[in-house]
Amino acid sequence: MLNYFHLLSSILDNHPNRLLISPSEKKIVASFGNSESIKLEDYSNYDNFKNKVLSMLKKKKIGFGSISFDISNNKKEEIWKEYPNAEFIFPSYTLIFDKEKIKEFGKNKNIYENIISSTTQSNFITNKEMKTKEYNYDLWVNLVEKAKDDISNSKLEKIVVGESREYSNTEINLKQTLLNMTKEYPDCVTFLYKNDEEYFFGSTPEKVFQYNEKKITTDALAGSIPNYGQNKEEIEKNFSNTTLLEEHKIVVNFLEKQLSKLSKNKISKSKIKIKSLSNINHLLLELETKVEKNDFFNFIRLLHPSPALAGFPISEAKEWIKNNEPFYRGLYTGSIGYVENNSSYFFAALRCAKYSKRNKKFITFAGNGIIKNSKIKYEINELNSKFQAINKSISEE
Repeated sequence: MLNYFHLLSSILDNHPNRLLISPSEKKIVASFGNSESIKLEDYSNYDNFKNKVLSMLKKKKIGFGSISFDISNNKKEEIWKEYPNAEFIFPSYTLIFDKEKIKEFGKNKNIYENIISSTTQSNFITNKEMKTKEYNYDLWVNLVEKAKDDISNSKLEKIVVGESREYSNTEINLKQTLLNMTKEYPDCVTFLYKNDEEYFFGSTPEKVFQYNEKKITTDALAGSIPNYGQNKEEIEKNFSNTTLLEEHKIVVNFLEKQLSKLSKNKISKSKIKIKSLSNINHLLLELETKVEKNDFFNFIRLLHPSPALAGFPISEAKEWIKNNEPFYRGLYTGSIGYVENNSSYFFAALRCAKYSKRNKKFITFAGNGIIKNSKIKYEINELNSKFQAINKSISEE
């Protein structure tokens, strides 16, 4: 029987360009090489982009997609130069480890044998938390206050206000960092999307959707409190806060409405539960319904971004973000995943970072959902806990 973490270590030694790791499911999806890439640089070409992707999937059987937070925004920044608004790659070789079995797409005897024969073990090494030399909360606080004012004076109910932190002259050990994240957040999906010498990675707690066996499931994940080691009763008491429940309800109602556009079948909802991570606790409710066809582009269109990633109403929140946030989100809060003929899996790109090996620049991203009753002190604590989720796993060279 293959050892899960030894296998993961060996896969990382072979430098995958796309990687999704789900420790709770003991699942790894890794792609190598790049036989074909279809890119969306301009939103006006979206229909053509979709048609090309669907045509290529018939030949290649598996493709890896990345969809920016706002694909209609053609603005570009240097840090996202290697990542277009949307992209699907169709690798020459893909290996999926799931349910203790390996499935391959394409053939690469050398990579396969290198992965299977390796007995490499890797330790988990966590550095002290990275800190910016100077960080001014005033700019972000002012943005949050503006969001609250605009919510009070418009039909906006919620805005997700993002923030980025930059570290220059930094070299990180990607393999060790991803192993650390995998161990630190076993209930999240740790991911790596590599283009050239640019790396986008993180550990996300949120599923945009999963489609398999004619069922689609999605997560309503919103309302967060930092994890300071509180007991179960304390956490539940904190989540009785009406502000957090209101923020979560907005997401649940939106997803239920969107799923009803995909199917006339009954929508099943789990009970609200607490997803507890080492740094933060979230409210989580899962929704599921039957859908006959793997119409993943339509799933993305209807479910991404949700109010958990943008705010509500969606179009107004996206416009506010475009006009007010001081950075271009790119793939942060975007959607990443992969598609097979009869299944598709996409996740929200959260608790993430962008690393340029060429420029030795490292940028982390996080954000909070803001409603009219949000408290600034609480929001700062929550924001810090989300940045810590990334920084505590970073292993520098």
